[in-house]
Amino acid sequence: MRRTSRLVLLLGIFLAALTFVVVLFIQRPSGGGGALASASAPPEELPTVVAALDIPLGTVVTQDMVRADIVAVPNREAGVMGAVSQAIGKTTRTAIVAGQQVHTGDFQNRAVPLAVPPGLRALSVAIDELHGVGNLIDVGDTVDLIITLDGEAFPTVQVLADGSVTVVPGINPLTVKLPVLLQEIQVIGTIEPPLPAAPPGAEGQPAPSIAPFYGPGGTVEKLLILAVTPAQAEVLLFARTYGINNLEAILRPPSDAGIDVTTDGVILRTLVDEYGILPPEIVQVPIPTPLEQN
Repeated sequence: MRRTSRLVLLLGIFLAALTFVVVLFIQRPSGGGGALASASAPPEELPTVVAALDIPLGTVVTQDMVRADIVAVPNREAGVMGAVSQAIGKTTRTAIVAGQQVHTGDFQNRAVPLAVPPGLRALSVAIDELHGVGNLIDVGDTVDLIITLDGEAFPTVQVLADGSVTVVPGINPLTVKLPVLLQEIQVIGTIEPPLPAAPPGAEGQPAPSIAPFYGPGGTVEKLLILAVTPAQAEVLLFARTYGINNLEAILRPPSDAGIDVTTDGVILRTLVDEYGILPPEIVQVPIPTPLEQN
């Protein structure tokens, strides 16, 4: 009976020791050695995006143009992409040779994301708060553009007896507003003006409120990037030469998509005949004779 008790006691001690060893073995990785050290070791190879064929400058990358190879870490170049999805859909800003590693710097990275619809062109137009619906126009809006020309654009000329032509000043100095120049032009990008630099010693303080300045010489507040046809681009380029204060962008509601409006334009005669604006009258002032002056 004693012998049996000893065997049971020894067996218990053995099981307790075995349990202690197992617990130590389980807890060993959390102590920073062995398995943990091997698990945290940096990989020796990584997926690397490589050009599957020659990709010319200005190409939109598709699935068949790139592949992912496993490359040793020392052979990977700086800035290289690690997943094919990172390159697909991007436009190259440099030519990439087949087999060359593909980098993030190989693609366009505009400060303003821009997608020009097929068949159209991107053209910028400068507006300010007065000529751009208070700067509320944003990407995705559609606008109509109106141009205003003064009398210098339509000078009055006189043909002299010798056949020469001369401009007669002062006869037509009035502003002429043409009909709507272009309709339903989509805004595909905007560029906001840079923030004014803080005056010396004013870092961390709120910028002072400055009243906007309207009229000739006013500060440009925003650039609208418009999607236009080549013919519309020629019209806008010609109109833009007359300056910011001659071109106005008016906002269209989305419900007016596809609706064109025909206007006749406005000149001073239109305001007088149709809107009752009173034209100035000539007032005769008697001129005193020399006798009356004495």
